[in-house]
Amino acid sequence: MKRIFLFSITTLIFLIASCNSDFFTSGKFDKWYASDPSPVIPPAGEKAGNGGSGTKEATYGEWSDINNYDFYLNLFTITDDVNIPEEQRRKCFAKYIGYFGFETRYMVTVNVVTSEGPAGDVLVELEQSGNNLFSAKTNVKGNAYLFPSEKLNGKNIAIKVNGVEKQTLAYDGNTIHITLDDNVEKSSILDLMFVIDSTSSMGDELLYLKNKYSEIIGKINAQTVNLALLFYRDTGDEYITRYFDFTKNMEEQQKNLVKQSASGGGDFPEAADRALAEAVGVELYQRNSDKSKIEIKWSDNAIRLIFHVCDAPPHSDQISQLTYRSAIETAAKKGIRIIPIASNGIAIAAEYLLRQEAIMTGGTYIFLTDYTGKDESELLHTVGAYTEKNLDDYIVYVVNKYLTGN
Repeated sequence: MKRIFLFSITTLIFLIASCNSDFFTSGKFDKWYASDPSPVIPPAGEKAGNGGSGTKEATYGEWSDINNYDFYLNLFTITDDVNIPEEQRRKCFAKYIGYFGFETRYMVTVNVVTSEGPAGDVLVELEQSGNNLFSAKTNVKGNAYLFPSEKLNGKNIAIKVNGVEKQTLAYDGNTIHITLDDNVEKSSILDLMFVIDSTSSMGDELLYLKNKYSEIIGKINAQTVNLALLFYRDTGDEYITRYFDFTKNMEEQQKNLVKQSASGGGDFPEAADRALAEAVGVELYQRNSDKSKIEIKWSDNAIRLIFHVCDAPPHSDQISQLTYRSAIETAAKKGIRIIPIASNGIAIAAEYLLRQEAIMTGGTYIFLTDYTGKDESELLHTVGAYTEKNLDDYIVYVVNKYLTGN
């Protein structure tokens, strides 16, 4: 069973001192979790199927790094100076630059419109000297968020929209505005997928979703809803992934959800890379025996959302890193927004990875704000001010936000 960790000052200093590229790529990251000497195990009866909050209903927060990009960039400037208070040192992403190959400090925003307003679900490609730097689809506001691996200010770049070059310019760091001659059909379909970690420590969250399923689906304001479920555990468990395809039959999906249980795991990281790769249709960087047989087709011209419900990161071996990063980049290119829901107490490295999922795909980050099984002082989140809501309220709020842009 995965364990929730109490970050003592000693443990925190050890992690900070060890945060270099070799620490993650060599497998030491996994070993550190597996050998942590201070697991916190909730008292019997503390977890009661309400999202990880003990006997009262859990509350969650939501934070958009895209909408608070200056705040996000500041997380990369705090050092590991021991003279800086512990809470501030914990709020430091600087040590994770390049972790899993992610680079999100040089965001380029492109806004695409027509004579009728924002152009949603159009493919925007950022190129330099004929080389693709990043690809993403616009949201309902016509915004695409692109993440080149270096700062582009003053450099000539080309912008393609739906495969046609629209503009070449010396980038000045501001939003790039493009107007299309032809109007773009607005999306009326919602493709919604829940990708759920179903290992032992996720029993609370799984039961919560079972209980709240009808309320969540009933409050989504979409003309057409296609719902899919993808559950995952880890290598060596009863299954690695278990998938129920997109359907408009909400009652049938509810039956599929109710049948699921939480079990397995064994170590802290799980097969999140495999699950997300299958969800977005990536050719897996796996050994032949592990290749996916799942073929998932997302709708054309749709709002595409994945809620990734988890409390652990993927493994950090090279294959897992390649698979995970490829899944995120593919999701951005296909216009699939990933909204991670961080359950229980997660480590700062796992938080960093989940926020890469969100920012690179135009998603947002949802996180548990209370958990009676551990010291509240340990539930520190590297975010600004946020509003607390129940998880089902936040899921509905976020879905409707991506549908309407409001």
